[in-house]
Amino acid sequence: MKRVVGAVVGVAAGVGLLSACSPAQLPLAAAWLGTDGQPVVLVKPCGHDRAGDIDLGSWTEEEMADVASETAESASAESPSLGTGWRTPLVGPPLEPFGTTTFPLFEPPRSWRTEATGPQALAPGRTYSLTFKVYGTGVKYTGDLYFTAKDLASLHPGQVWADDRAMSRGDFDDLVDDKC
Repeated sequence: MKRVVGAVVGVAAGVGLLSACSPAQLPLAAAWLGTDGQPVVLVKPCGHDRAGDIDLGSWTEEEMADVASETAESASAESPSLGTGWRTPLVGPPLEPFGTTTFPLFEPPRSWRTEATGPQALAPGRTYSLTFKVYGTGVKYTGDLYFTAKDLASLHPGQVWADDRAMSRGDFDDLVDDKC
C-alpha cells in the first residue's frame, strides 16, 4: 500500500523539483470499526501540539496509476483529488487547532467545516489516507494513516490499525510516544 503511495509521491516530488526538506511523516493516527460497524479514527498529535489541517482521501490502485501517468505527462499538474473523502476548507477562516481527537471517519466535527467528495462510506478496493498537519514555523510534521476496509475488518476486539498494521490501543499509545 505504501509502495503505491510512495511511487506517486516520488513522481510528484520529481516533477515539482522540491528544494526544501519535507516535514516528518509520523504514524500518529489509528482507525478501527466501532460497535455499529462504522470506521472510527483517533488523531493524536505529539504532546501538547495542536494540528491545524486534516484531510481524508481515498483511491483505487487503478485511479492511482492514472494519476501517476497524468502527473508524469504534465509538470504543472496540481495534486489531484481522488475518490471518497473530505478536506478542511482552503479558503475562509482557518480550522481551529485541535489536539487528540476521536471521531467517526465520515462524520468529522462540524466545527471543521469539511468539504466532502464522493460517497461518505467505507468501500472495498479503496485505500484511505488520513493526514493532519502540525505547524510551527512552517509544517513541523504530519500525522499519517493508510488503511483499507479489509484492514479494519481484520481487526480483533480491542485492536486498532496504525502504522500499516494491527495493534492494541496500548501499543498505539507506545508507538506515538516513541515517534514523538
